[in-house]
Parts: sequence; structure tokens; C-alpha cells
Amino acid sequence: MQAEVLEFPAQAQPLAWQALVTEEGEPFAAFVRGHVNPFELAGDAEDAIIKAFGDLSPIFADDAREIIDTADGAVLSQFWLRPEDGDGFDGVEFYVIANPGQRRAFPVTGVRFL
Repeated sequence: MQAEVLEFPAQAQPLAWQALVTEEGEPFAAFVRGHVNPFELAGDAEDAIIKAFGDLSPIFADDAREIIDTADGAVLSQFWLRPEDGDGFDGVEFYVIANPGQRRAFPVTGVRFL
């Protein structure tokens, strides 16, 4: 009896998209943690971005969709974020664009709206 070894690619965990809004309620960014090849995200990114904002509020999802449509698509890039210094607002932590060497900075791949 002969048997053949079949190789299948490992099942990748779906990436968890997170959405951020400004203090004024404007879409700021949507991202996955880590520096991921933007071309690997490109196919489903826009739907995932809208869903991430929709998880916060349907209004945010509509705003994000309008921004993406006006720009003729989402432009994905790699960047860094860090929590903003301070206690936040009503227990909500805000994030700002960061440089790699800054304290508490972490790499992300996603889209920035502002």
C-alpha cells in the first residue's frame, strides 16, 4: 500500500480590524496589528474597514464608506500608533500616529483618514 503526503497551507487566523475615531466622532484610522503586507489585505480590506467602523456605530460605517468612495478606494500602508498620554476621555483611550522609537508605539497596517 502506498500513501501520499498532502500538504495544505496552515489555516491563518483572520485578522482583527480595529477602527479609531477622533474626539469629534470623525473616522481616524482602521488597522490590523503588526506590519502585514498591504497587498495581502487589499482584497477584503474595504469591507473589513467598514465592518470595523460599523461595530462602533452605523453612522461611523457610513462616514468611512463615504470617505473611501470619495478617495476611489482605501490606501493601505504600514505605520505606528501609540496611546495618547493622559487618562483618556470617560475611560476611552485615544491613539496618535507615532514613530517606531516612541514609548508604547506599536506597528500596524491599515488606512488613515486624517
